[in-house]
Amino acid sequence: MDYSTNATQKIDSASMEPEAAQAPARLELHIPWITFVKIFVAILIGCALYILGRLALLVFLALFLAVTLDAFVGWLNERGMKPKLSRFLVITSVVIAVSLCIALIIPVLIVQIDSFSHSLPQLREATLKYLPEGGTIRQTVERMLDSRSTADPDASIDHVVAAGSTVFGGISQTIFFLVVGLYLLVDGGKVYAWFLAFFSPLNRRKIRDTSEEISKVIFGYVAGQIITSVLVSIYSFAVLSWLHVPGALTLAILAGVFDVLPVLGFLISTVPAVLLAMSVSPQTGLTVLGLYVLFQAIETYFIVPKVYGQRLRLSTLTVLLGLSAGALLGGIPGVLAALPVIASYEAIEKIWLTRFLREGVAEKHEMQKDEEFGEKKS
Repeated sequence: MDYSTNATQKIDSASMEPEAAQAPARLELHIPWITFVKIFVAILIGCALYILGRLALLVFLALFLAVTLDAFVGWLNERGMKPKLSRFLVITSVVIAVSLCIALIIPVLIVQIDSFSHSLPQLREATLKYLPEGGTIRQTVERMLDSRSTADPDASIDHVVAAGSTVFGGISQTIFFLVVGLYLLVDGGKVYAWFLAFFSPLNRRKIRDTSEEISKVIFGYVAGQIITSVLVSIYSFAVLSWLHVPGALTLAILAGVFDVLPVLGFLISTVPAVLLAMSVSPQTGLTVLGLYVLFQAIETYFIVPKVYGQRLRLSTLTVLLGLSAGALLGGIPGVLAALPVIASYEAIEKIWLTRFLREGVAEKHEMQKDEEFGEKKS
């Protein structure tokens, strides 16, 4: 009896040992409380950026202005001028240039718009005279010219108020952009030093190297935009002067200023030019429209890729896709910020991502760009 009981106990213990050995070990996951704090802060920052995205883009664009103006300050400092005096001269030059543009464009536009509004009846008759009687195009034009939006004073006032609010919003954003840009030019160094204090010495060096490379990209972008604006101003002035359109110089400056806004800037500068050309004759208006559209196509598909491609080392396809993506993500500020952001990837890849990529990837990318655009200027 005892033997059988002992044997049974041994068998039971032998059969239970494998089951006990196969039981899964208990897994404990310990998450420090600071991790939850970081996640919460990251969510707050993401929400703030989403809500204040347009403001963040304007500040980012103001940084472009500050970096560009700082290059001129550095140029003056290299020639023996004191830093404070250099900044004062640069800031004064910017304020004077902006004031001259406003003083030159706005009064003349107001006078010419008033003159154009008084000549609308004659323009209507002159336009309809060149359209066939009873044709579909003539009927459509007549409906547009005689619609409530053009004939009813109340509707016209509503359109003027809506346009005025849009213009006021644009002017406010421009003033904010200029003020922040000039502030960053004056105190940007202090803000930059305060920001660097959060990082380790190694990361500080990387951030400095990245900042220098991105500053070159931003300066190249702004220089390219100046080139395209000057070209469109010269072209517009030549076309309008040749066709004897009133206010040719003002309209040319307007075209150059709004050239910084792809597509929308073309519409803003073309509409007043065509309207004033129509006051000369309908044929003149159509000619101006055709020549403006021709130059827009040349600028979009030839000048912009060539100028930005050489300065930012971006292919034509990258330029076109970058502008489109910027417009979809951030509207006008997104368009203005798209190309410098894309062009900055080269510096970020070389300084920050090399150790995460397969060996030789960053060097191969740089060699490919050197073959396409030439060696990068230091």
